[in-house]
Amino acid sequence: MTVLARIPSEGEAVLLAALAASPVRGSARARSLIEGAGLPTRRVESWRWSDLRQALTSDIAMPAPDKAKDRAYRDESVFASAGDVIAELAIGFGRERLIKVGAGQTVTATEDLGSDGAFDPRFTEIEIGEGASLTRIVTQTGSGVALSSARVRVAKGARYTQFVMAEGAKLARIETHVSIEGEGARVELNGAYLCGAGRHADLSSVIEHKAPDGETRQLIKGVARKGGRGVFQGKIVVDRGAQKTDARQRHHGLLLEEGAEVFAKPELMIHADDVQCAHGNAVGGLDETALFYMRSRGVPKSEARALLIEAFLAETIPASLPPAAAGELLARMRAWLRGAL
Repeated sequence: MTVLARIPSEGEAVLLAALAASPVRGSARARSLIEGAGLPTRRVESWRWSDLRQALTSDIAMPAPDKAKDRAYRDESVFASAGDVIAELAIGFGRERLIKVGAGQTVTATEDLGSDGAFDPRFTEIEIGEGASLTRIVTQTGSGVALSSARVRVAKGARYTQFVMAEGAKLARIETHVSIEGEGARVELNGAYLCGAGRHADLSSVIEHKAPDGETRQLIKGVARKGGRGVFQGKIVVDRGAQKTDARQRHHGLLLEEGAEVFAKPELMIHADDVQCAHGNAVGGLDETALFYMRSRGVPKSEARALLIEAFLAETIPASLPPAAAGELLARMRAWLRGAL
């Protein structure tokens, strides 16, 4: 039986050449992955609404490898392997980051993702010690292909708060994998996507409760204009030993115009019997009753729409964020709305 070799797309060929030239140790492994399976397409269930192979065309600029970061990272890595395509690609270019929060510490970390016309893969490993607290804020802009994967381990009594604001790109995908490993840990995983014409934003997450008395709150909201696409895929898993888990997940998408797209797949997998878990999902248009009420009181239509959408999105900003950070995020939302409406 003759087995035909898989022919890479033009974008994959450029990526393979860039990985071949990369001096980073992980580049050979990433290259082998792409040569074998190729980049994810809609045929891969977890990428069904985000075709990376199609988005990564030959005109997308490749990142410069960071050999120094690769050496520093590998010396202190807390995980044995990456385990997903985004992580492998990021490691292949030395674009990884390690955040370790010691017991009892409180840390805030920020990350800006994406640029115009460029491929920007990132991988972040996070370890939060007992009783510690980490707030992570991720903002994504640009017109290229932006990929981010984070693996988070949360110890006993620790807290992890994350907020992602994605303005979309040719393709932007931000993945978060959280493992709640200590009793009484708390996770808040919120996000907002704002997708104009030609912009695609995918917020995907897996939160696994492995210890008892854990709490998860997840609220994702997004808006899309004609030609824009927003995607939310969220899975919460409660293991058999994670009794008394309290996990709530909600997603709401707003279609601003005909021709906008929002896709969502919330999931709960519960293997314990003493838990409180729920999820909800809604996609629709702007509340016409609320819009009529504001217009009847003299508010111009465009201003009324902007105020309603701002209030819709602002709910996702965690109350625990530092005031300056929350104010900056709200200002970015308003700026996007001014340009979109």
